[in-house]
Amino acid sequence: MRLTLASLFALATLAVAAPTVDEHTKHHGKHHGSHHKHPAVKGKAFDHILQVWFENQDFDVVDSIANWKNLAKEGILLENFNAITHPSEPNYVAAAGGSNFGITNDDYYNIPANISTIYDLLEKKGLTWKVYQEDIPSVGYTGYKAGQYVRKHNPAVIFDSVAENPKRVKNIVPGTQLDADIKAGKLPNWMFYTPNMLNDAHDTDAKYAGKWLKRFYETTLSKPELLKNTLILLTFDENASYPQRNRVWSLLLGDIPKKLKGTKDSTYYTHYSTLHTVEQNWDLGSLGRGDAEKKSNNVFDFVAKQIHYKNLNVAEHDIPLNNNTISGLLTGKSFNETHTSGTPPP
Repeated sequence: MRLTLASLFALATLAVAAPTVDEHTKHHGKHHGSHHKHPAVKGKAFDHILQVWFENQDFDVVDSIANWKNLAKEGILLENFNAITHPSEPNYVAAAGGSNFGITNDDYYNIPANISTIYDLLEKKGLTWKVYQEDIPSVGYTGYKAGQYVRKHNPAVIFDSVAENPKRVKNIVPGTQLDADIKAGKLPNWMFYTPNMLNDAHDTDAKYAGKWLKRFYETTLSKPELLKNTLILLTFDENASYPQRNRVWSLLLGDIPKKLKGTKDSTYYTHYSTLHTVEQNWDLGSLGRGDAEKKSNNVFDFVAKQIHYKNLNVAEHDIPLNNNTISGLLTGKSFNETHTSGTPPP
């Protein structure tokens, strides 16, 4: 039986409803909309985005390893990209909900279904999404752990608005489905890929993950059908050295200007920047949380320039460490902390 936290406390104040979308909003930039019955929704700077997240490595460590450095020649190295907090799970949650909602550990959480997410904004605009999870045992699996798959690295299943919705939960699929979707030409607009606990460097190291990434790039990420209109973000959930600023190695690949390959971008970004870039690209509106905080939500620079969006210049001395846990209404409200016996659902 799943835990529903709505009965434990009122979270209505956090339930920021997805804003009303103007169906007549015109798209500008390099793409134009279609008038077919089921039009492919185009973006201003890209039509698809794929995030691939890795685990717990310091920027300088990753940047010193050949496989990562070689791949950086194919994209834009975001040398001032920052995680939100520690440890892992609240960062994944923030990537989809614009907040950690007070989650301060990696336990079994069910965020109540009245909490809005990026999935609400996407669907309201007619956009599609999928979360690809390497080694997940089945489509829509909501369990805590299975082999090298872990629930805490899944940015969709922790939200009850996805996990308890029979239609939405089918968007959580095994990692192998990505190759099938590329081959079939059926890529969702918003995609998130989590390698397993070995390949994401969590239970190994950056060298091991780099070798896996090299193979993954050669077999999947380098496919022309993916690269031609998909913005790919490789990033880490957090760094390993908690006392330091939570700066993580991040790279943009795919649908970027050719002249920017092999370059660096020193703009201050966080995981909320990815959310806000997506929102701006498709005129989705806002969740009204971290994605709306001007200091934390800079849009990726090449996109900002294309859509004439003004980023905030954050001086070095004003950059926060982002290395503390952030408490809130979900603090102490995980399955583990609200049950005196038993284990999280399998």
